[in-house]
Amino acid sequence: MSEIETNKYYEKWLEEISARVNDQFSLSRNSQQNTHQWVISLSLALITAVLTIGGDGKPYPSENNFIAILVSLPLMFRFFVRSCLETSIQNRWMKIRNALDEYKQLRSTGSNKESEYKIYLDEVIFLYYFQWKSPTKLGKIIWDNLRLAYLWPFIVIISMLIWGCFCLPMTKLICLSSITVSSFMVYELITFITYKRFKYEKTNTEKPSIG
Repeated sequence: MSEIETNKYYEKWLEEISARVNDQFSLSRNSQQNTHQWVISLSLALITAVLTIGGDGKPYPSENNFIAILVSLPLMFRFFVRSCLETSIQNRWMKIRNALDEYKQLRSTGSNKESEYKIYLDEVIFLYYFQWKSPTKLGKIIWDNLRLAYLWPFIVIISMLIWGCFCLPMTKLICLSSITVSSFMVYELITFITYKRFKYEKTNTEKPSIG
């Protein structure tokens, strides 16, 4: 295959990758927004129901209400994990999309940095498309999701649990529920932190300046 044919094939491949990346980026962004809306709605509905209606006709804290809040914690954390996954996926597509757009800009202007940027682009696609590494550290992914939707629901739920712990006697039902939820949360945390799709990796090639 001649160099001209190779270049044509490469450009066609980039166009296909670009179209796929744009579609996946839009899909991941919409999915993340829907998850955040569900979490906010669920949190408001749960807290309002527990504080105003109650599960046994008694105001909070009562045993049934406390257990309802306790059980909601792993459910909320499951939503949080899903949001972190969606953020990680969205950041991957955004990293590839930005690199593709900048490469096209360099080509359109006839910049002498085109070949240098092509090396960087190839590594970005290889790392974040084929190897599915994360371009963002897990700590930043966690903070971004807490800041966007989860910080206040977690604060309210944990505060209500602390309130219940100080005011309620440790009955067998509360003890059993606490052990079950705690065991599940430990498992979820370990799985979340060690999940390989969150593994951060930076490109070895420095991004060339296009300014």
